[in-house]
Amino acid sequence: MTIRSRTLRLLCAFGAPFALASLAGAEGKTPAAIPPADQAGASAALEAFASQWMDRMERVEDDNRRKPTTVRGGAASEVTYRGYTNDFKVELRPTGYPAAPFVGLIRYGEQLFRCTDAGATRCGVSQTTPVTEIFRFQNGRWVY
Repeated sequence: MTIRSRTLRLLCAFGAPFALASLAGAEGKTPAAIPPADQAGASAALEAFASQWMDRMERVEDDNRRKPTTVRGGAASEVTYRGYTNDFKVELRPTGYPAAPFVGLIRYGEQLFRCTDAGATRCGVSQTTPVTEIFRFQNGRWVY
């Protein structure tokens, strides 16, 4: 499953709490208040989780570089692999849903590298696509 299809699946699965919270707010009702200590703990845990997630993405990029995609065409072959930007941003959002009181967003870039050699040693970024991963905070931890 690709990152984008996983993200779409998560949006569908966990978008409902946002919609419910929005509807409650539109009717003048507000979701239950979340204690600041819980939000601070979830936020700190999200930062740590996001760093681990990006470490994982770095390993995926290394694997992709070792096994690049080669498309043969005409006189030359095109060698590519996918990588990820080093910088990322996190965002914590309350859901108003007690079973999963927060969702966390990790935003980073997916890069397409094009290479001039079959060994993928001389490569450059040809395209960067923004990625948003969505995770739920459940039972005191971030769930993948």
